[in-house]
Amino acid sequence: MIRRREFLGVLASVPVAAAAQTGSDVGRTSMLLAYTSFAVRMAQGRDLLRANVSALGPDTFRELCARFATRGGQMDLSQVSQADQAKLTGVREAFTKDGLELEVSIPSRFLETPESYAQAVGVARALGATRGRVALLSGRRYESFETADVWHAFRTKWHDTLRRMRPEFDRHAFPIGIENHKDWLAADLAALLETIGSSHVGACVDFGNNLALLEDPDETIRVLAPFAVTTHLKDMALRRTDEGFELSEVPLGQGMLPIQSYVDQIRKARPEARMCLEMITRDPLKVPYRTDRYWVAFSATDRRPERLKAFEARVLSKAVETLPRVSGLSPADQITAEDDNVRACVAYARATLRLGANRA
Repeated sequence: MIRRREFLGVLASVPVAAAAQTGSDVGRTSMLLAYTSFAVRMAQGRDLLRANVSALGPDTFRELCARFATRGGQMDLSQVSQADQAKLTGVREAFTKDGLELEVSIPSRFLETPESYAQAVGVARALGATRGRVALLSGRRYESFETADVWHAFRTKWHDTLRRMRPEFDRHAFPIGIENHKDWLAADLAALLETIGSSHVGACVDFGNNLALLEDPDETIRVLAPFAVTTHLKDMALRRTDEGFELSEVPLGQGMLPIQSYVDQIRKARPEARMCLEMITRDPLKVPYRTDRYWVAFSATDRRPERLKAFEARVLSKAVETLPRVSGLSPADQITAEDDNVRACVAYARATLRLGANRA
């Protein structure tokens, strides 16, 4: 089993890119900035089916991290050409020159074989990344699985695969955090991490995702903070609907989450874990938990009446009347809204969360 003290020791030993001590550091926040915070920009470069991550190139992303005065960025591997070593070196040098740190988001397929994981870690290290974030599911549990058997097959696959890959995780000694990506309840993800048993595999703790699984965010943070490698720091708001509720990311301090408490809990449990802002500007997500379809991939225990009543009393009672939307805005106004949201988050992080440039 993974020993939490051992995991902390390994994480603390990871080298951190030194930030350039320039005048630009004066207003800088210690947060990183997730590439998903620019969902509007990616959507405007989309193909017919989905947002085009590669449309947000490394130079553009670096400029955005610098413009919004963050410590650095969490960049998806698909944003760079993995086969071109010169380009990887160029990206690393450009981020370093601007005093910016990098994390990488590693697609889950790279965790399936020793060869693919070695490739991902090699690219990450060529970029100068200190750690990685992984989402095992790209969608949402209540939408992605048509039957309970399909969910159980997904769960079994990753338990078996990640346990088998433990020697590779230990051999490469590159810290990665598996995100609670609207797939795993906090206790389930913690159990998965214990099963893997590697001091190099922890959690990317998303502050708001598990609201979509009807989990109290206080519980999410309490359970996952001891495993934190990195985070998706965010604030959330929700609105009641006939079928359940709608869920939105909102600028820090404008939602329902006690963000300072969550930051403090993670700081206490994992001082070296990174605070990484994920401010997704988009239309609200539908969480139709009052429909039978929603519950296909959940157990009877998850659906027990007392659990639902507790969520409705503690969380859904904080619902608001309206949520922000971007679908009615012009493309230019959508970009403006995205920029305003990120800018407001950075200002709040500096002024209220004590996440200034002098904090890790």
